[in-house]
Amino acid sequence: MNSPKRIIRLNTHSPKRTVHFMRQKGRGGIMLLFIKRIVSAVFLMSLLMGTVFGSEKTVKIGVLAHRGEEVARKMWQPTMEYLTRSVPEYRFELVPLDFKKLYNAVGEKQVDFVVVNTGQYIELEATYGISRIATLTNHGPDGCLCNRFGGVFLTKADSPIHTLQDMKGKTLLSVDKSSFGGWLMQLREMRAVGIDPESDMSVKTLGDHEKVVLGVLNGEGDVGAIRSDILERMASEGKIDLNDIKVINKQVTTGKFPYLYSTRLYPEWPFSKLENTDDHLAQLVAVALLEMPEESDAAKAAKIRGWSVPSDYNPVHELYRELKMGPYKDLGKFSLIDVLKKYWILLALALAFVVHLIASLRKVRHQQLLLQKEKAALDEAHAKLDHANSLVMESIGYARKIQEASLPDKHALDGAIADIFVCWEPLHVVGGDYFWIEQIGNKCFIVVIDCTGHGVPGAFMTMVASAALHRALHDLKMADPAELLHEVDERVRMKLRQDYPDTDSDDGLDCAICVYDIDTSTITYAGANLPLIYVENGTLNEIKPTRASLGYRSIRPKKSFENHTVHVNEGVSFYMLTDGIPDHMGGAPRRLLGRKRLGEIILHNQGLSMNEQMKHIEMELEAYRAGEPRRDDMTLIGFRPR
Repeated sequence: MNSPKRIIRLNTHSPKRTVHFMRQKGRGGIMLLFIKRIVSAVFLMSLLMGTVFGSEKTVKIGVLAHRGEEVARKMWQPTMEYLTRSVPEYRFELVPLDFKKLYNAVGEKQVDFVVVNTGQYIELEATYGISRIATLTNHGPDGCLCNRFGGVFLTKADSPIHTLQDMKGKTLLSVDKSSFGGWLMQLREMRAVGIDPESDMSVKTLGDHEKVVLGVLNGEGDVGAIRSDILERMASEGKIDLNDIKVINKQVTTGKFPYLYSTRLYPEWPFSKLENTDDHLAQLVAVALLEMPEESDAAKAAKIRGWSVPSDYNPVHELYRELKMGPYKDLGKFSLIDVLKKYWILLALALAFVVHLIASLRKVRHQQLLLQKEKAALDEAHAKLDHANSLVMESIGYARKIQEASLPDKHALDGAIADIFVCWEPLHVVGGDYFWIEQIGNKCFIVVIDCTGHGVPGAFMTMVASAALHRALHDLKMADPAELLHEVDERVRMKLRQDYPDTDSDDGLDCAICVYDIDTSTITYAGANLPLIYVENGTLNEIKPTRASLGYRSIRPKKSFENHTVHVNEGVSFYMLTDGIPDHMGGAPRRLLGRKRLGEIILHNQGLSMNEQMKHIEMELEAYRAGEPRRDDMTLIGFRPR
């Protein structure tokens, strides 16, 4: 039997037993205990490291750092962190790349995904087979979603440059020759009107959109080329005043695009996967991007609203095809080998054609019979379409009769108004302008309304507005102009359910109300974006309206409406109008008529009766347009109280 002194038990939690062991074994026991503790610590650390790092895989995302690496990291690092949280089995790493390094990184598969500008995507798609999984969306100034952008030609507000042709012989500042929004968009538009930037002007590249804007304002160049949204963003940050800038070749879109722009519109930057990137991983990333909240740190840092499903990039292909750049740079060029290959195919096709000539003729005949049947069906469909169109036009024509019948008679105020004219002309068959003339007791009400839209939509809005006004005047017995505007605003919002989350209505109107008090010989006016003009003793005066509209889901009056009172003296003339009058386009150079020129026309015709004034004003407006089509409904009312 062994002696009890030879029985050794290790227990690191018992100091007494440790001391006993040390006494029994001396220095050898101390060394053995130390080694065992080190081995245990290394083992536990290896397990911990395996747990922490073994379960994560690194995914590299290349980002175009066109404004420098520091800015790129500030903008896109929060997106990496967001993706890491959303797809926890992967760790996403940001790789900022300049224009040159980007192509090498994709070609050598150093990254798994890329965020590049629209033009680079087309080149990388053709060269390396990358494919888009999402498209960037921006915040519009009015909060709308915007997944398109355009290019801008800008110059100083007082510059003599008004059209693209005026830019010949000038100095053009651009971002970079590879910048899609800061060069290629503008290049397409210049070539479309016969301008060759290489020979017709001097071009300087500054490498940054904001530098281009400031360069134009500082006189470094005559014209700048930048992408849309830069001007609005710099103005919101207090860096520039938009009144100091003029946009050349300014475009107006029928859809909702909130920024100033001069070119065609193209889809925003795409988020793309490389050809070798795992499809399942790409699906996880795409879902995470589409679910990115617009209030998230990632969206705020990148100054975007988020991501949407991939857009159609065919317009970008068309640009590159026209400019013969990128994947289309050799379009129409043939080497000798290309020519031989081309003619070899033609010879083969010709031989095949000869061999199968009879069969082909039979097929052609069969196709002709099918085409005849299809043409007959198409003719029948056209006939039905023409019939349906005639019915629609008849309905719209009837709608015009209804709208005209709902308009008041201008002679309704003959007892109180000495002279009056009413010029009401919709842009289309029916319109969104409306007016109201009525005497209630000792008060005369004259109202001008400009509703959202033209045509049938605008006409429907006039029905909502007139119903709200009728209720305020006759049911609520209201007579104060400012209170009337507030009541119409509330009523329109209620009727269109604009304060409820289940509607997307965002329509409204501008309005001016004059109340002529016969007893006091005063006119009280209040306006929502529509002014009151009056002429007294040969002087033209304008009372500016409150800068607010009625209705609208996203726009609300920032302050209450204000009444203005004018004492009516003998010979004073008053004029109420919608913006379709000063928005007449014409003149040389081509520009809007504006209220200043309209005031000059009104003063020039003061000696005439109201009906004669209306005829002369209409003739001068038509002469100013010089064949230019009208752009809006127009309403103008002039009157002289007794």
